[in-house]
Amino acid sequence: MPHHRRAACLAGLICLPAMADTIRFYLPPVPAIYEDRAGQPAGLYVDLLQHMASHAGITLHLYLASRPRILQSLQRQDDACTAVTLVAHAPPPAGMQYVSTMGHTQAVLFTRPGDVLPLAELASVPQAQRMVFGEGVASVLAQRQIDVVAHSESLQEAVAMLQAQRVRVLFATRAALSRLPPGTLQAGAELGPLVSWFACSTRMPAAMTARLARAWAKVPLPRF
Repeated sequence: MPHHRRAACLAGLICLPAMADTIRFYLPPVPAIYEDRAGQPAGLYVDLLQHMASHAGITLHLYLASRPRILQSLQRQDDACTAVTLVAHAPPPAGMQYVSTMGHTQAVLFTRPGDVLPLAELASVPQAQRMVFGEGVASVLAQRQIDVVAHSESLQEAVAMLQAQRVRVLFATRAALSRLPPGTLQAGAELGPLVSWFACSTRMPAAMTARLARAWAKVPLPRF
C-alpha cells in the first residue's frame, strides 16, 4: 500500500480515501496562452492542462512565474512542472526532464504594422533596436548569428516597446503572439522551428511522469 494511503488508515479505524496526487505547474507569463489580463493563470494551454489533470486524476496548482524562478522551483521541488520552448533536439535545461511535447511553433521576426523588414535588411537595424522574447527564440538567433541586445521576460512589455517605437524588431514565437488581436503586429521572416515541451523536475518519480505523459497524450493540441 502506498505511503500516502497508509497514512489515511489507522489501526481499528475506517480507512479513508487518500487525497489525489498534486502537481505544481509553473507558467511563463504569456497573455492568452498562460495568462489573462488580470495577471492570473488562464488561457488556451491552461484549459488544456486542466483537461490533462482530469485524465491523470491529479490536482493541479498553477503559478505564473519568471523563468529564473521556474528553474529554481524545478531544481528544488519533486512535484514541479513547466512548459519550455526550445530548438529541436536541445537537451532539457538543468533540473528538468521532458515528459511530452506540447506543440511546435516558429521563431518569427515581428515589426509594427506596415513596417515590412526583409531578413536581408536586418543588418541595417541597430542592435539596440532589436528585442527577443523567449530562450528558445534566443537560441535560434544565436545559431543564425543574429545579435540582439535586449531580452524581455514579459511579452506584454516587449509588444508595448515595439508599438511605442522604442525597438523596431521583436523576435518571438508565432504561438506566443497568436492570440493578439489581428493587425497588432506585422509578422515577417520565419527563423527556425521550435518545440514546446511539458517538462518536470528530475526529482519527480518515473511513475508520475509516465502518468502525466499518458494523460497529456489524450489532450487535442492546437496548431500554430
